[in-house]
Amino acid sequence: MHYDAHIHSAASPDSELNPVDAIKALKRKGLGTIFTEHVDYITPQAGKDLKATDAPQGVSDFVCDFEIYPAQYRPLNKEYGDWALLGLEIGLTAAYYPANSQLAKGNYDFILGSVHHVDGLDIYSQSNKQDPKTFLARYLTYSKEMVEYCDFFDSLGHIDYVARYSDGIYKIYEYKNCPAEFDALLTALAERDMAIEINTSRLGDNNFTGRLLPIYKRFKELGGRYVTIGSDAHNEYSLGRGYRQALGIASMAGLTPVYFIGRERRVCE
Repeated sequence: MHYDAHIHSAASPDSELNPVDAIKALKRKGLGTIFTEHVDYITPQAGKDLKATDAPQGVSDFVCDFEIYPAQYRPLNKEYGDWALLGLEIGLTAAYYPANSQLAKGNYDFILGSVHHVDGLDIYSQSNKQDPKTFLARYLTYSKEMVEYCDFFDSLGHIDYVARYSDGIYKIYEYKNCPAEFDALLTALAERDMAIEINTSRLGDNNFTGRLLPIYKRFKELGGRYVTIGSDAHNEYSLGRGYRQALGIASMAGLTPVYFIGRERRVCE
């Protein structure tokens, strides 16, 4: 079975997607659903490591609504079986390692770890304020540090996230421009036998897709074995987008698409 393993529904603060609609829409496409609702802590009340220096700066947490998730979503798993799995997308920081690692011990099938902040700075707002190559290099190095520090997630989300909001970083986002930093991150993942996500949200851009393939090939060369595939959908239109392209990238790179049930890795078939 194949899965769209990165979906945000109405339980996340930035989506209004009805979860049942998502399950049915993906099922029509022959894909299972893994909800990965947002968890990015900012406020100290969440359980902050006061010795860490990378606490994100902001006004409030960006966290899924635990009043409805997973309490109201777990019954969907009972109704739709393995077509509907529950996960979280946890923003990786050292500062909130205690809270995040405890949360990941809950009754979830899959934990996607993502880097949305670098040294406490929000990538969305900061990526256009710094030198593109310097910020890209630090993003990759910080991601590597989080892979080494955070032991509670199953797959690293959207390695290309840093290029979403900056034209400057988008233009230089290639393996050849930061080979040492890419290698360090990909090696850290491979050594831990972790998966890396093929995020399909940018695969409609053929120019960008061509720059992603060498990164996944290099992951294989450094000992990586697995990928998860996710649309990062926040609406019904985006569900399952680019899945065939992602399978093509995985095949060309020699990587195996996987999903997780009860935090156990399974091969997509």
